[in-house]
Amino acid sequence: MDGNPELERRIRELEEQLEKCRQREKEMEKLVQEYNELVRRQFEIFDDFVKDIGTKRIIDPLTRVYTKEHIMKLITYYHQKAFEENLNYGIIAARITNLGEMMPLERESQLVLLGKILRDSVRVPLDSIGRYSEDTFMILLTDINKENAEKVLKRIKDMIEVQMGEDIKMKLAMRVYPEDGENLEELVNDVLEEVR
Repeated sequence: MDGNPELERRIRELEEQLEKCRQREKEMEKLVQEYNELVRRQFEIFDDFVKDIGTKRIIDPLTRVYTKEHIMKLITYYHQKAFEENLNYGIIAARITNLGEMMPLERESQLVLLGKILRDSVRVPLDSIGRYSEDTFMILLTDINKENAEKVLKRIKDMIEVQMGEDIKMKLAMRVYPEDGENLEELVNDVLEEVR
């Protein structure tokens, strides 16, 4: 090899290319591992999400909307999807503030009516409604911008006003991802705090 500098140069080039290929292979393996971990987490979220489908645990028996646990799973699932796919979504909270002042039968009938109004106001099957607590409902508006979310909020307000009357005191609030924030916990807390 002492006598052929061209051959030595070519061997060095090939060794450098081989080293670059090995580095690239390590980078690709790391990317594949990260991708596999992401897919595994998505499957875990999805499995957790669907395991209750078909059971009584996902539907509130009185209002016929999702239970708190299920609506929060849906919101969490969709938040992850929105983050990964660069989508927008909205969360609306609706609360009857004078529910405690009503007789039990009136209380139930107003909750049933509010559940029906909310179901009639949203874009079925894109949006989901859940009963978050005794007097509070949460609505997930999927793949929607702020302007259209405000239209849905106005439709809900108008229908509540017409169908529930002046005796029922309501508070409504809305947050849209990502305009109003990108942290799921903060979005949920903010919208709930506003209706308290």
